[in-house]
Amino acid sequence: MVETLHDTTFFTLLKQAVEQHGCTIVDVDFDTHVINLDGPEDAVHACALALENLMQ
Repeated sequence: MVETLHDTTFFTLLKQAVEQHGCTIVDVDFDTHVINLDGPEDAVHACALALENLMQ
């Protein structure tokens, strides 16, 4: 249950960060920690930096 709550909370923060930078989430694999994003190149780069900061 705690892991599910953690994943849900993380996904909510992830979604907010991605939307703030003009991207969309294509796919999230929690097992392999892979996040696929879509959007203009500059926006995807900004999203990636925001997600890097989120995970620190």
